[in-house]
Amino acid sequence: MYASKSSSERANKSDFKGDTQMNKWKASLALSAVSILAAGMVGCGSKNTSDASGNASASASGSNKFKLTVTSSMTDESRVEIMNETIKLFNQTHPNVTIEYNPSPWSEYAQNLKLAFTSGAGQDIVYVDDTMQQMLQKNNYLLDITDEVNSRGWADKQVPGAIEFQNARTPGKDYSVPFMTAPVVVYYNKDIFNKLNLTPPKTMDELNSIMAKVKEAGYVPMENGGMSNTPKMWSVFNMIYNQTSKDDVQQFYFQKGITPAFEKAIVSALTQVNDWQNSGYFRKEDASIDGNAVPTYYAKGQSAMVLGGNWDIPTYEGTKVPTGAFAFPAADASSQSHAIVNATDGGWALNADLSDEKKQAALDFIDTFMNPEIVKLWYEGGSTPTVKADMSGANASDLKKEVDQSIQSTEMGFFLDNAVPGLADIINKQLQMMSFHKTTPEQAWEEIKKEYNKLVLVAQGQ
Repeated sequence: MYASKSSSERANKSDFKGDTQMNKWKASLALSAVSILAAGMVGCGSKNTSDASGNASASASGSNKFKLTVTSSMTDESRVEIMNETIKLFNQTHPNVTIEYNPSPWSEYAQNLKLAFTSGAGQDIVYVDDTMQQMLQKNNYLLDITDEVNSRGWADKQVPGAIEFQNARTPGKDYSVPFMTAPVVVYYNKDIFNKLNLTPPKTMDELNSIMAKVKEAGYVPMENGGMSNTPKMWSVFNMIYNQTSKDDVQQFYFQKGITPAFEKAIVSALTQVNDWQNSGYFRKEDASIDGNAVPTYYAKGQSAMVLGGNWDIPTYEGTKVPTGAFAFPAADASSQSHAIVNATDGGWALNADLSDEKKQAALDFIDTFMNPEIVKLWYEGGSTPTVKADMSGANASDLKKEVDQSIQSTEMGFFLDNAVPGLADIINKQLQMMSFHKTTPEQAWEEIKKEYNKLVLVAQGQ
């Protein structure tokens, strides 16, 4: 997720009942997450842990002072500041608990989690996307908090389906609780678009036309960051969603196999990205640019577009380039649905080895993220909360409003690299091979498929 993330994304049950149910979750989430913007939505009251204002009413269990370690990939200054404010509110009712927040960059986060837990030094509270949750849960490192989710009324406090979406691989059991979604949109330079008399595209043909015009005018059509290739990867995922059915996508994502329709869609998407590469639509130096440096290049004012998450809003606002946002376009004007890369960003999970005292305090820490005051802080910081709260008086930036407006009519789609741990690295490698003209889209897919099948067997313990 963050890329979180992607970069800023669920255990293996053979009798997964989520195909029809998941469609309902996705549709519900897509509508509900955006509807938070409307006036009048008020968070539901907690069943047993919150007062009327949403603050946790019980102090931490026991009177002894102790520490809770917390980690995530939220390292940027704005979100660290919001986290500090969240911790301050928590400490109003838990003065005996010290929260030690030590995030690490997305590029290192999964590995750091793995090393910490395998060495017996896993943090008390961790923020996990689907891939990380799979990795930790299958090794029994995470606490089953299903009873607490129910007793504390957390599902009622969130938009319908959010908790189920986050725990989709373990239906009926919850190991983490989300508090925001992670839509990926296309940020664009308004000055370049205005100068070339361009408007945000609604279809792939329109997007391709814009790319060509921008290139002809001497600008960089699309920033990417070829050492990580997340914009290319997300482009592929977006195109897959709009070229095949949800059932085909879900079979791939839930490790049930690969349909011919899915194969056709991914080869088509890889071919489109390859055509963009061959047409010079990415920066010439792209292969040597890390994804973290993309905003710096965008800030020079010579780049027309870049794919990024809503977590990037403060970053692109900070470039001082007049920036707008639009949803990655649908396949064509006749498309019956329009899905984009957008899922629950991640969720708070607990170390399975917590003492009772630490467990109760850690659960109260999660409950703090249900507080409308805290939801507002995260919303104003650029997040799209899954927690229901009245945001009518929130001080959101123009870009934040434009991002949320752009996704209102879209449906949610998984970060497909989270289908199985390790897949993101495989996709990135094949995108790099394509950019160096060492493989074709068809060959790239065959390698991705081969490694995907291997990783699925590992993930399923075979």
